Formats: sequence, C-alpha cells, structure tokens
Amino acid sequence: MSVESEMAVLGCVVLDGEFIKDVANALTPEMFTHDTTRRVFEAMVAQYRANGPVDGVTLVERLPDEKKILLQLAGYVPTTRHRFDYVKIVRDAWRRRCICTAAAEIAADAPICTAQESVERLRNLVAEQDALTRAEGDSGVSFAQAVDHFLQWMNAPKGAPAKSGYGALDRATGGFLPGTVTVLSARSGGGKTDFALNLALHLARRKKKVLYCSMEMPDEQLMQRVASQLMHIDGTRIRDRLLSDEEKGDIERVLCQFRESTRIQFCVEPRLSVDRVRQCIELYQPDILFIDHIGLMERPSMRDAYRALGWVSNQLKQIALDTGLPIVELAQMNRQSDGRRDKRPRLADLRETGDLEQDADYVLFLWRDGEQPQGRLSGEAWTDIHLTLAKNRNGRTGDFRFHWQPQYHTFMEVESKYDG
Repeated sequence: MSVESEMAVLGCVVLDGEFIKDVANALTPEMFTHDTTRRVFEAMVAQYRANGPVDGVTLVERLPDEKKILLQLAGYVPTTRHRFDYVKIVRDAWRRRCICTAAAEIAADAPICTAQESVERLRNLVAEQDALTRAEGDSGVSFAQAVDHFLQWMNAPKGAPAKSGYGALDRATGGFLPGTVTVLSARSGGGKTDFALNLALHLARRKKKVLYCSMEMPDEQLMQRVASQLMHIDGTRIRDRLLSDEEKGDIERVLCQFRESTRIQFCVEPRLSVDRVRQCIELYQPDILFIDHIGLMERPSMRDAYRALGWVSNQLKQIALDTGLPIVELAQMNRQSDGRRDKRPRLADLRETGDLEQDADYVLFLWRDGEQPQGRLSGEAWTDIHLTLAKNRNGRTGDFRFHWQPQYHTFMEVESKYDG
C-alpha cells in the first residue's frame, strides 16, 4: 500500500506541478520505501529548488533511465482531490517504520541497559512522535491572527514581571519575562549558585513563587547560604556550627518569619530529568524556575554528549514556551578564556553545546578580571566581579559590576555600563 501511495503522490505532482511546493515541505527522501520512487522524488525537489518546471518532460531529462515509470505515474492517481491524503499515508507509513525500528533497538538493548535508561529512551521516542504530530497539526499563524494576539496582549492589564532586584539588570532585560530562558554561566566556584540564590530571595520577597532545582547541594547546604545572606554571618561559621546561642536564636527567628512570607520550593535530586522538571512545575505551579545546573541533568542515551545536552536545552526551552514560565539555567563556563589576553567571556565559552546559546533569550556571564584576593575574605571585605549580558534577545547587551562577598554569599550591585 505504501508504494502505491508514493506513486500516487508523485503522479499528482506530474499532473499538477504546483503541488511540488506542498510535497517538498511535507516529505523527505527517507520517507520513500522504494529506490525508484525515492530517486524520482529527489529529482522533483531538485527541479523545484532550481526554479524549473516540474513535469514529465523535465523529469525525463533528469532521469532518462526512469522514463518508463515516469510516463506511468499519472495512471496511479485515481483523483488529485485526495492528493493530501496520499501524502499523509506516506508520512504515517514512515512514522510506523521509525517506531518499529526504534522499539526493536530499545528491546534489543534492554538486557544491557538499566530499566531507567530503557524508560528514558521510550519517553524520547514518544516525545519525538508527539512533536511530529504537533507539527502536522500546526498550520501556523496568519498575520491577521498575529495582529489580534498583539493587540490583545497590548491592551491586557499589565502584570508584575519577575524582577531580579538589581535595577540596572532589570532595565536591560525587563525582568524575567514569561516564556524566556536565561543562562547564567561562570567557572566552577565563580559564584553561580550564590548569585542564583540572591535572585531567588529577591523574587521571593516580591511574592513570587520560586522553584529551585539543585543537583549539587542538599537543602541544608542551600539553607546555610540563605541564612548567611539574611543574617550577614560568615558562611563558614554557619557550616561548622560555630555560633553563639544568641546567633542561633536570631537565625531561627528570622528564618521562621521568612518562612511564613516566602514561597520557595527546593527540588533536590542528583540527576534531574526533564520529565521530573515537568512534574515539579505541575505540582508547585511556580512563577519562575531555577536549574542548578543544567550540565548535571539526566540526558538521553546518545553517543554524542553534546547532542544529548542540546536535547535537554531544547526541551527546557519548549517547557518555557508551553507554560509561559521564565527559566534560569546555571551552566559551566569552559576554560578558553584562560588563554586569552582579554578575559571578557564570549558566547562560545559556554561549555559543552551551542544549543544553550541558541535556546537562550539572555546569556549572563559572571567573571573576575585581574588578580584575585588571596585567602578567604572576612569582615566587610569584598571582591569585584563582572556580570556581562552577552545575549539579549529583547534589547542591547551590557556590563554590570558587583561587589561579591563570598563569606556572606552576597552580591551587591555597584555600577553599570548599560544606559537603556
């Protein structure tokens, strides 16, 4: 049945050359099961891409050895009125073949894979097929519809966006806008988690529900940093529990007050999956999501680790678009800047995959220039740290300077080269 449908599709193109526009967008060579129909399809598409007429004469010139079959194609078409049905039959047959092949590979590998790995591969298979189904049903948005959507958005009551609490940064980005992805990158030990927790606390004070997913620290360690920020007590003393009874009482009092007015949910798991992220979002319904950090997330089984992380990035971007939720992804920065005279980070310094840059609406780099202070800071000492907005899909890039007090896990905004 599939070969007959393939011949019917090609016959419709011979009878109506304009139909090649739809066929070229809907089908690919791998969807054809027979070598002859695949070659004819490729010749039709090549002729169309070359802006030439697609008919029996031009096709015979391209494929003289297939003259007999080309002249017979029209006879495989009962009626051109069903031409889109023939295309759908070819696509559906190809999808069934892909599903059978993938399922067979998963079953064959099952004895050497863990149950979780097999389940994750099955989920990926379903996700791919769901994406194809959505693509087939998506006819796009006309300009008139886009105008209606824009006017509806423009005249709707203005909700309060999720603001970072740092004035210059908020002027540059507009805050964490719905459906956007922000990548916050730094070297290991460069302050990513401290800065992210500063943002989370600022947002929580503004009555935003925050979901913070951590794959590096248990909630006790995260709360050590929170307590250090709130109480301005050296984090090492809190870690080692070198606190007076008065300090312990003050911490308990402030945290209990903060607990009643703050809505932060920690999700602490060593290898968080995309599906688990979706579950947490559905359960908690946050206003903003933090991923700390994306490089530790569970990835699909792929030979290419870069593609696997790229898939995770793509999925998180889709979640942001589907839910309207702003997502902040922490990411490692590679060591390429070490060999450069100019230490200012570049987008290429994002570690492991280019998909992080492509999927992000904003890319922020935390970095330090020049010699760093020796030893641990104490008292009111601080170190200069730069925050570079290297990508801004909704505006200009810029640079911001902060004082970082790692002993209190605190960032204080100093000045900005961004004037809006």
